[in-house]
Amino acid sequence: MSKKIFLASVIAALLVSMPAMAIEICNSVMDVQLGTVNTTVTGVDTSTLHTGQMGQQINLTAMGGFQGNLLVNQGNYGIVNTFVNVNSATYGIGADFQLSDHQIFNVMSGNHTNNVEGYFYARAAGNNGNVDMNLKSVGSMYVWSEATNPGGANPLQGSIIEKEVWTTQDGTLKTDLGLWVNTDGLATMSNSAAWGWTNGETGTSSTNYNGGIRNVSATGTGTLSQYGYGANSLDFNCNYTMPGGGTIGGGLWNFNAGISGTYSMMAN
Repeated sequence: MSKKIFLASVIAALLVSMPAMAIEICNSVMDVQLGTVNTTVTGVDTSTLHTGQMGQQINLTAMGGFQGNLLVNQGNYGIVNTFVNVNSATYGIGADFQLSDHQIFNVMSGNHTNNVEGYFYARAAGNNGNVDMNLKSVGSMYVWSEATNPGGANPLQGSIIEKEVWTTQDGTLKTDLGLWVNTDGLATMSNSAAWGWTNGETGTSSTNYNGGIRNVSATGTGTLSQYGYGANSLDFNCNYTMPGGGTIGGGLWNFNAGISGTYSMMAN
């Protein structure tokens, strides 16, 4: 096969109404040997409550060599329910997947006014065929959460993986939770329960929506960072093992031959 470069950019602004059942509004099938796909989907409320206002917006940027799918269904009050499955296995040259999600709860909740906006960011990157992102982003009026999709897949896998959730209230930072790993080996995250990191309409964030255990692991040499902020309260937990030794300081775990463990964080 001759070498080819496929470059695509897709920008979709989609009006979201109030259906009785989920309706597919975006189904992007991607097969890119080398290039970039950038897709933005915006949900706009067409009810009488916040007519014309944005409820939620997602953006997926995929770069490198990859295959996969982005599926978005419309929900009530400008909510967009999103399913992402992309991987670099076929072409093996590596990829960089980045998903961002913006939730405006005044619109999404329909009739509650807390002036809270939520944000989510996830990334998986690497230079080989082991980069995976298998996530879904679903809002249900008063709370938003991401989850692994399907449940048995790797939510994030690569030499770089990252998740972050944060909220603002009246334009001021209310919560901020994050974890990232950068290694010359392979890093993964996994959840024992279906749902994962979440934001709530009153300005709350958690890594453990619906309970369960959150695991992170990596091989090779690298760094893990975990951080949290809560304007009113913060529950910050982690338990990591570095079998090859390392150092800890300033929220950084520098490992010499892998790291593994569990974490949980809640902020308000």
